[in-house]
Amino acid sequence: MTFRAGVDTGGTFTDLVAYDEATGDLRMAKILSTPANPSEAIFGSFAKGEIETGDVAYFVHGTTVATNALIERKGADVALLTTDGFRDILRIQRVTRPDHFDLHWIKPTHVVPRSRCVGIVERTLRDGTILTPLDEEQLRTEIISLRDANQSSSVAVAYLFSFINPAHELRTREIIEELWPQARVSLSHEVLPRWREYERTSTTVIDAYLKPLMDDYLATLERECEEGGISQLFVLGSNGGVMTAAKARTRPVSLVRSGPSGGVMAASHLGKLLGIGDLIAADMGGTSFEACLLPGSAPVFTNLEELEYGVPIALTMVDARAIGAGGGSLAAVDAAGILKVGPRSAGADPGPACYSRGGTEPTVTDANAVLGRLAPEFSLAGDLELDFDAAAAAVDPLAEQLGLSRERTAQGIIDVTNNNMAQALRLVSTDRGHDPRGSTLVAYGGAGPLHACELARALQIGQVLVPTYPGAFSAFGALLSDTRFDYSQTHWMRMRYLDVDKANEIFATLERQALEDFREEGFDEAPHLLRSVDVRYVGQNWELNVSIPAGQITDAVFESAAVLFEEEHERFYGYSIPGEELEVLTFSIAAVGTRHSVELPRIPTGSAPEPLEKRGAVFDAATGAVETAVYDRDSFCAGIEIEGPAIVGQVDATTLLPPGSSMRVDDYGNLFVKV
Repeated sequence: MTFRAGVDTGGTFTDLVAYDEATGDLRMAKILSTPANPSEAIFGSFAKGEIETGDVAYFVHGTTVATNALIERKGADVALLTTDGFRDILRIQRVTRPDHFDLHWIKPTHVVPRSRCVGIVERTLRDGTILTPLDEEQLRTEIISLRDANQSSSVAVAYLFSFINPAHELRTREIIEELWPQARVSLSHEVLPRWREYERTSTTVIDAYLKPLMDDYLATLERECEEGGISQLFVLGSNGGVMTAAKARTRPVSLVRSGPSGGVMAASHLGKLLGIGDLIAADMGGTSFEACLLPGSAPVFTNLEELEYGVPIALTMVDARAIGAGGGSLAAVDAAGILKVGPRSAGADPGPACYSRGGTEPTVTDANAVLGRLAPEFSLAGDLELDFDAAAAAVDPLAEQLGLSRERTAQGIIDVTNNNMAQALRLVSTDRGHDPRGSTLVAYGGAGPLHACELARALQIGQVLVPTYPGAFSAFGALLSDTRFDYSQTHWMRMRYLDVDKANEIFATLERQALEDFREEGFDEAPHLLRSVDVRYVGQNWELNVSIPAGQITDAVFESAAVLFEEEHERFYGYSIPGEELEVLTFSIAAVGTRHSVELPRIPTGSAPEPLEKRGAVFDAATGAVETAVYDRDSFCAGIEIEGPAIVGQVDATTLLPPGSSMRVDDYGNLFVKV
């Protein structure tokens, strides 16, 4: 058993990257996804990579199953038990709206209908004191009613202030297990022990919504892995941390950004290895585009993620912004005669028209084919030949509708897509006070390197990094990722009335939980612990997270945290109020444990190869095709330099160098493009 493998299932392709411990080599395979049965493509990727599953000692899975279930609203039928008087919390949501001037905006519908939201007589106060005991007789009646109605298979329990005193939630679970043992149960104090009632309830409901689906999916995959000789299955979480499948099954909401987090963790690893500094990750796959800022090559995390506006998922996760822009994004003209691209996608089936799998509508990949930016020498995933005539046939009706030439229409599709992705990149950089011009754009995903230089120009970024396996970079990140769990506990304190004993008690409790979880994950050594607190000005509605050191908590520790808060507030909001009273709301730790390290193989030095051919590629429809050299990336040696325009092909992606750009290859085979 010499292989360690990471597999990422996307909307279009499933990717494998495996590390051979015996030789130190990396092996990659790419295969079309099978959305109806994702495990079929997973094991197909092992076969395509010529790896016997019995030779795999360590397997990490990055999955989009939870993400797709949420987007498509295909989770379980959920019932919500909440404190009496709060049954409409999911309908009321917030008083804010995405556009203050849109009088026709309608709040999104949550995943639980009002008919299955039940108020239970009980009440716990903000200090944990029980004001109204749990009415067990009413609770039993309501549970039996939900069970007999046969409309739910999962139950979310979110009582007021249960994160301070969970006694009522724990007793509710006992009664559910007694009366309705088949139901899956999610308790809010376990899912998210933080304040903000709506966010905690929403996150708990989504956990319950995903639990039956992800429990069944991961249990089946575990069994198939065991039958194939893989002893244990690990899953990549939304925070970029690896956990056992058994752990993931108990908290499926932690998987909603499993797939994209792998690429971010791989970008972080590469940036630190190469000493690059600030990075902006740009992941363009077949269905979506994700952007993430990595200052100092370290990922940024958030607990403000939303499924859609007003539907929060408040767990700690990699802070990546996602839009519907990928190689399979469909182009069409709207009612106003304006060209739109995405968020609809051709996906894996039928896929773009040039895949010859039944697709007829024009996609971004078809537009690139029409412009000559894809080379016929390189089949997608190694065995999918591109049909350039089919791509042209798909674009032509749209061109006729717009009254433009085929090439101008194709370039319009590319321009609209690039503009959409550039806006996503600005959301994670300039909109957060970060100047992107000093950063390196890390381009990955099957389509990322094809659009990277144009995106870099849009943000005035001078350098693009294309990793060795860009099309399977998220699978590579799954392979590299450490185990990470995040813990938090809300407890209000004014800075002037600090209770350091209580602060030490809270951190000690969180750290004991971390040690217990890591022992269950198979770690003998204690994890590395990172502490932080959420701080805000008294009366402020939102807080900022600042780090604090390990060890005994003292007044001096909080004084240092106050200084960090002022600096972060100045950076984030553009101002601070020195001397204004502060309060601490939530105490958090991130526990990190390293499972394995991967030594990236180096490539030999040599001279630049001759191009396979020179062909016409359109970079500007107004000036027409430009003679462009086509190279096979597998023939590259370390130290070589190539001038654009050029097309660099490989089995999992195509890198496009426009006129005026140049490229060099480093010792690991990464491409550094100067724009």
